Amino acid sequence: MKINLHVDASISEEHAEIWVQQMKPNLESMLQYLNNNQVLWCYYDDQLKPISLNDIFIIQTDDRKLDISTQNRHYSCRKPLKEVKAILNNDFIEASRSAYFNFKHIDHLVLLNDGAIDVVLTNQERIAISRRKIKNLKERLGL
Repeated sequence: MKINLHVDASISEEHAEIWVQQMKPNLESMLQYLNNNQVLWCYYDDQLKPISLNDIFIIQTDDRKLDISTQNRHYSCRKPLKEVKAILNNDFIEASRSAYFNFKHIDHLVLLNDGAIDVVLTNQERIAISRRKIKNLKERLGL
């Protein structure tokens, strides 16, 4: 790989462009480091894009990939949920074994007739909280 580095104190904003044929694990690790582990690399229309953890509403498994939901778009991620869980910050709460959500985007909670709880997020998506995770949700919300 050919790398060019230019140091110029007169630029107003630092930026980098990387052109590769394929995303490899060591390159992804380097990009995570450069972004202070605050992004998740996801696909949208076959293009790889960095999604800020703050912008993510829901992360859930969908077949053999992850569905990443933001305010108005869905992305896919080819990593296993276990790997993604390792980089999530404290803003994320486990809704079930296959889903996490960002509690900063909670609009309100809905108590269902059977005692279950659905979380409605500010983008109007709903996520069901498994019975085993209700206690964790209440503790995180101070209820």
